[in-house]
Formats: sequence, C-alpha cells, structure tokens
Amino acid sequence: MTSTERITLCVPLMAVLLFGFINPVAAELSAAAPTVFITGSNRGLGLEFSRQYAALGWNVIATCRHPNDADELQALAKDNPQVIIDQLDVTIQEHIDRVANRFVDQPIDVLLNNAGIWGGLDEQTFGQLDYEAHWQVYDVNALGPLRVTEALLANIEAGEQKKIIGLGGGMGTRRTVERAPGGHYWYRMSRAANLISMAILQREVRKRGIIVAFISPGKVDTQMLQDSGWPDSFPSLSPKESAGYVIERIAVLTAEAGGELINYDGQVIGW
Repeated sequence: MTSTERITLCVPLMAVLLFGFINPVAAELSAAAPTVFITGSNRGLGLEFSRQYAALGWNVIATCRHPNDADELQALAKDNPQVIIDQLDVTIQEHIDRVANRFVDQPIDVLLNNAGIWGGLDEQTFGQLDYEAHWQVYDVNALGPLRVTEALLANIEAGEQKKIIGLGGGMGTRRTVERAPGGHYWYRMSRAANLISMAILQREVRKRGIIVAFISPGKVDTQMLQDSGWPDSFPSLSPKESAGYVIERIAVLTAEAGGELINYDGQVIGW
C-alpha cells in the first residue's frame, strides 16, 4: 500500500472516530442559489423545512445530532444534491466550531435556529421542580441558538438576505402565561431567555443589515408536541403546513420586523 493510499484510508477513519459520521453526499452548493442553515433537521419541523427549501431550489445545510440515524433526512439528501448534512449538537462548542470552519466562506441567507427540547414534564412541575434538569433545557433552547448564531454571524452578513430566525418564542411570553395551562417552567423560561438574547442581538447588528426575528410556528403535530403533554383541545398544524407558513413569513421579513415575535399567520405577538 502506498503512502497516498494510507492517507486516503486514514482521513475517513479519523472523521468517524472524531465525529461518528461521514457525510455521504458529495454535494456542491450552488453560488447562484440562496442558502439556508437549519439546526435540528432530523425530524419534525426541521426535516420539513429541509424538504421545502430544497424543493424551492435553495442550498440546504441540514444539521442534527445523529445524522446516521436520520433516515428521512438521508433520503432527502440522496435525492437532492444541494442538501448537505452535517453533525451538530448545539450544546457542544467543538461541534459548532468544526461546522463553522467547514463552511467558513459560505454565505448564509437564512439561519433557522430550529433545534429545541421540551424536557420532562414532572421535573418542571411546581412542587416537584428538578432544578438540575433545568440546565439541559436551558442549554439547548437558550444558549444553543446564541452559540450557533455567534459562530455563523460572518456567514450571515455575507448572505444576500441576512436573516436569523428563532422558532417557538411564543411559549416564552406573558401572553401564553395568561392564555395557556400552567407548568412547563423550564421550557417556558428557556424560551423567554432566548427571546431576550435575540432581541439584544438585533439591537447590536441592525446597522449591519441583519434581521433577527422570532416566528411562532403554532401548535405543530410533532414528537416534541407529544413530549410536552399539551392538551389536545388546542388545534394543531401538520409540520408541512406550519413549515410552509413560516417559510412564507421569512420570505417577506423586512428590517422593520427585526426584534419582533411574529405568529405563523403574520400577526405580531407582543411579548
């Protein structure tokens, strides 16, 4: 075996050892197409966003924690060469740094901070609150989007549309405290923190032409909704319906909407 052959074998092996995943899609992102970067793309809304943006002809950088287990996402990438899959856990800085380095020169038009968790219900019910359990929910929902956005801000600034989108902010507002059932402390507190952090960021980057906005996707029939234990009496949307509405909202976002929380139907939600 030659030294060149040994290097060829060692590089993929090193990637497996370090990251547990090799992207099987030999894709080239089109310089003529807009690019969306999506976290939490393996199921639910994230998977549907990946499908619909790919159908619109966008470059799609679809990330998730366990790409090898994301069968539907892998099938989407196989059929759509402009979809690139990468491993990303938004709570692990090394993952974020590696992905940012991989796409260092790639303009990003839309960053979709979709990844999120609800957490266990019992541990965020008053009277039996598990304060240690709070950290995981907060780490994913509040700190994760901030980490990813900070690492990719130069990419977003280089994009044409320059949009940073957070999802699910509606559960972090006073409005839902008054209109929805109680409980869900850690989830709601993490979403409120996420809202504040992105509002601060919008104030800092507005002069650079970057738009930071939250879009509430509504009550969506996903695994996350099932994990939440939310009452069935509230009507829900399918992931396909919700993702379509959110993509429409993103397309018409203007600088004046920066810092706002917008419902999937376009209504501005005061928070």
